[in-house]
Amino acid sequence: MSNKHRWAKRLAQLVVAASAMIGIAWGEQAVASASTLAIPDISEWQGKLTASQVLNLKSQVSFVINRRQYGSAYQDLYAANNTALYVKYGIPFGEYDYARFTSAASARQEAKDFYNRSNKNASFYALDFEENDVTSGTTNAAVEAWYDEMRSLTSKNLVFYSYQSFATSYANTARQNFDAQWIANYSYAPTISFALWQYTDHNYLPALSEYTDNSRAVTSVHPISWWTDSVATALSSVATALSSVTYAYSGYKAGQHIYLHNNASKYADGTKIAKSDRQKFYRISKVKNLTQSRSKQALYISDLGKWVLSQDGTGYFVGQHGSYTLKHKLNLYSDSSLTKKTGSYYVSGDTVAGKLVKAPSGKSYRVKTSLGYLSANVKFMTPAYYESLSSTKTIKTKKKVYEYKKSSFAKSSRSKAVTKGTKLKVTAVKKRSTGSRYFVLSNGKYVTALKSYVTE
Repeated sequence: MSNKHRWAKRLAQLVVAASAMIGIAWGEQAVASASTLAIPDISEWQGKLTASQVLNLKSQVSFVINRRQYGSAYQDLYAANNTALYVKYGIPFGEYDYARFTSAASARQEAKDFYNRSNKNASFYALDFEENDVTSGTTNAAVEAWYDEMRSLTSKNLVFYSYQSFATSYANTARQNFDAQWIANYSYAPTISFALWQYTDHNYLPALSEYTDNSRAVTSVHPISWWTDSVATALSSVATALSSVTYAYSGYKAGQHIYLHNNASKYADGTKIAKSDRQKFYRISKVKNLTQSRSKQALYISDLGKWVLSQDGTGYFVGQHGSYTLKHKLNLYSDSSLTKKTGSYYVSGDTVAGKLVKAPSGKSYRVKTSLGYLSANVKFMTPAYYESLSSTKTIKTKKKVYEYKKSSFAKSSRSKAVTKGTKLKVTAVKKRSTGSRYFVLSNGKYVTALKSYVTE
């Protein structure tokens, strides 16, 4: 980080030094599961690196975090040179933006500038927020705006950096959105949660013949591979490069919807995606297997008349589906922006009923349950009901179910009980206004279409 700001950081850390003994005890636990190679952050203060320096640096670091800009108005003098050398010699790296934004609007612009200037081989992107320049609105709103803009531009991990007292005073809500917390504290281990701890500004790197900031990754939170997985280097063999690719989610189905990212630049055939066609929701008409770039699937968007790669969008459930069976543990939030955790969560395998609502940003959907909000990302869940007929038009009961005379499934309209293992002929799947589904039987009666009760 910038040398001229370190004195302020140290002063702030001394204010909370009274709790150092607690921090030291906690820190010993963290260090036991931390990385051992250096994790320096580098800027123009370290000069324009040479090929020889970077080649020697490779054996001394787990990865590097390089400054790209000092706000929108100033680009780091040697960022382009240094990051190109990291790529050439196979050093994993992330890039950071030293925040100078003054409002939510300027934070969004700063994020755009940062991403556009960045080396796209970076494994992750970080916001260095350690001084308050915000003059319009709140600091939390500005940090959240930076995050939202970056998330619309990239699916790579986003990291929040600050020193502990500043993080909790000026960004304690917004920083929770980020994929990892990188916290500076030169006196003792941070007493707030963190995945990366900048513990010193005086670690000697033989390859550079100078001292730099250094951090330790807590591998029990995120392994080193989490920070380095998306790296591909110019010296890697084709086989190594292919094996190191982190593929985007590629399990989409026809009928689902994706939000096309702002950084989606080309269709699968290589032609350009018009900017006016980005940052919109589209229905997927067809899918096909295709390994290209970071995708293993191409999605046909009939509204565009083109195939897009799965890496260029995020899938969300749209419309109403009634209930969902979760494929991952998901936290519950009290707000549809998913910034305030309730402390409760669902686990993989749970079936959750809820209504789909659009997030305030307009770029995603949420499931509004009786207990709070969940992400409606299709990779996290699947509809709990069958929504179409199989070619056999036959279902088999997995447990006892009831046939009903009316589709309302009122208890008074039960016709008869059907035992487990019974095969039933069906003619249609119908949808209620809530999104729940039911089968119409060949005898004119109705049974549930819940996958936990029947199978096609």
